[in-house]
Order: sequence, then structure tokens, then C-alpha cells
Amino acid sequence: MQSVLIVDDNDRYANNLKLYFDKINIPSERAFNAKEGFEIFLSKDFTAVVSDITMESQISGLLLVRKIYKSGYKGKIIIATTGFDVRGVMLFSQFLLPVYAGVGWMIPKVPLKKGEVLFYPTRLTTSINPFN
Repeated sequence: MQSVLIVDDNDRYANNLKLYFDKINIPSERAFNAKEGFEIFLSKDFTAVVSDITMESQISGLLLVRKIYKSGYKGKIIIATTGFDVRGVMLFSQFLLPVYAGVGWMIPKVPLKKGEVLFYPTRLTTSINPFN
């Protein structure tokens, strides 16, 4: 059975992600920051981790997913950040994030703010939606 860890300090984004996963019948659990996210990650088996980048610090979420990746985690790693809404950032990130932290998908937050979850694959994968 699939399950998702959502790590985001912003209630609106986290709630929209949770609603998305509820609609496709995938249980999810939320952490409010990277430190809590890693503790929850260690306590349960998740098939996917979705993390914001900017939480306690400007890059705490990025450091979190790298730590998860370096632990040998074989599940899906997804980054959801407002940085992807800046022109060119997603293009650059699709090459860097897979190497740095095993990130397979990116979620921009402008559509997420409206409740729309859009997945953009990195160079690590060819699958448009990691949950199909």
C-alpha cells in the first residue's frame, strides 16, 4: 500500500497536497518542518516523500531530501516549492535535483495554491505522475 510523507510548514500547500492524496486513496502524514519530517520518516515506511525546500532555513527541505536519499531510500522523492514558479528554475532543477537528492518529480506551488497538483518529472524518471 502506498503512503506519503508531506513535509511543509505552510498549511495551505500541505492541506492541498493532503486533499489530493485523499482523493486518490493514498494515506498521507504531515510534518511541519524538516527536523520533524526526518523523525517521522524514520518511524514509518513511506512510498513517497513530498517536501518543501524553505522551512526552518532557506534550504532545510533540500537538506532533508538529500539526507533521505543518502540513507538508501528507494521510494519516490518529490520537491514542491515556490522556487519552481520562477522562470528557468525548473529547467535547471530537473538536472541538478536527481543527482543531488534523488528527486524524481517537481511540483510548482502557484497551481498548488489553487488546489491543483501538477507533477513535472526530472531527468531521473519519465513518468508524468508518480502515483499512476
